[in-house]
Amino acid sequence: MTQLGNTGSKHKIGLIPCLAFAVGTMIGGGVFTLSGVAVDQAGPGALLAYLLAGVVMLLSALSFVVIASRAKQGESGYAPLDAILGHGWYFITAWGFYLNAVTAIAFVLISFGSYLNQYFVKGLQPVPAALIALAGLALLNLGPADAVGRAETFLVGVKVAILLLLVAFGVANIGDAQFSPFLPNGPSSLFAVTALLFTAYTGFNTVTNMAGDVRNAQRTVPLAIVLSIVISAAIYMGVIVALLASGQQNLGEAGLGKAAQALMGDWGAYLVAFAACVSTLSGANANLLGSSELMIRLTACGDVPPALGRTTRRGNPFVSVVFGTGVAAVFMGLSKGATDSIISLSNVSAIFAMLVVNVGAFRIARSGWTSPGTRLPGGMTIPVLGFLVAAAQLPELGLRAIGVTVVFMAVGYAVHSRRRWTALGGNAVEEARRLIAALETPLARALRRAERAL
Repeated sequence: MTQLGNTGSKHKIGLIPCLAFAVGTMIGGGVFTLSGVAVDQAGPGALLAYLLAGVVMLLSALSFVVIASRAKQGESGYAPLDAILGHGWYFITAWGFYLNAVTAIAFVLISFGSYLNQYFVKGLQPVPAALIALAGLALLNLGPADAVGRAETFLVGVKVAILLLLVAFGVANIGDAQFSPFLPNGPSSLFAVTALLFTAYTGFNTVTNMAGDVRNAQRTVPLAIVLSIVISAAIYMGVIVALLASGQQNLGEAGLGKAAQALMGDWGAYLVAFAACVSTLSGANANLLGSSELMIRLTACGDVPPALGRTTRRGNPFVSVVFGTGVAAVFMGLSKGATDSIISLSNVSAIFAMLVVNVGAFRIARSGWTSPGTRLPGGMTIPVLGFLVAAAQLPELGLRAIGVTVVFMAVGYAVHSRRRWTALGGNAVEEARRLIAALETPLARALRRAERAL
């Protein structure tokens, strides 16, 4: 894969916007919906489940650091896999994260609909509310990228502030928390919940998407990836403490609202419900932006039909936005408001991509770190551990989710294998390459706008 371009460092993206977008993508349904479910299934062991899920993700994230640190100017962080493992494996990784993003959009927006229905608009059912929100986010992403950047910066700040307030109330009442029995449903519940929570930590790949466009990437990308996981894990565990301190039973998907009402009163319940709506919208927005970015890059490489990467004169990827929202809408309709199957699909597709990345990092380590880029302590140990612990999550997610994901991956690979797409692409392929080379993709512009706002 060739170097796509070279622009001045003043147009590149710094640490803070990368970190904000990564955290914004992670902290959504993974805390506002899954935290209550995690406590119901694992009791106080949910603390350990979130920690274990974070460790599992961090091991693979370190392999991402190895790969992304070797990206050239203007390349995606997955691009070095082309030279390391072959172009087909690069595509599998990018396609896996594309599927992860669009399924995550469906999951978090159904969570949005659930909170909206329970606290604010009782006559509007979760799935119709999710579809309305999806249409609104599509319109936002069809508009100026500056607006997307401003919106994401605002949403991340609001939801983190409210969550920290809830955590403070939980810590103040920690004496009321019951930590025994630690695993009331046995050790098996710990592993099941850990696998469920895997999706709570996908989001750092937003940074990986842009690795070649980040200022001082050798330092910034690893720092942003690691910090985003650590910050999210700390918030998640603080929230679990608050749930336990509330003394509420049968929390369910709206458990955070119940806990807030017990700890803070009615005003707290509505404040947290507002934060849940804000947070899930933010997560969906970041995933929609990230999926469009991936589609532009796949178009530039000739891996997908060029129409999917077509943009407006202002560089807005209108086809990929419409396509991504359409796929998310189908998943919403098929789920009928039940998010378990969507979460499993999202997790499996991300794990498939991570397995490939761990293999790539293993190959680099085995070669003796001969290419310039980040090195990991312990040689091949971390990539091997990352591969094994990621693969170990698959059985807990079910054969159905694995089978459906394999079908989606196979369909994508069949489309990718038509290497004539570049020749057929015409202006769409050239325009995608121009946007990437100039650091003018929507994600790049949104991150720069977020940096100015911060």
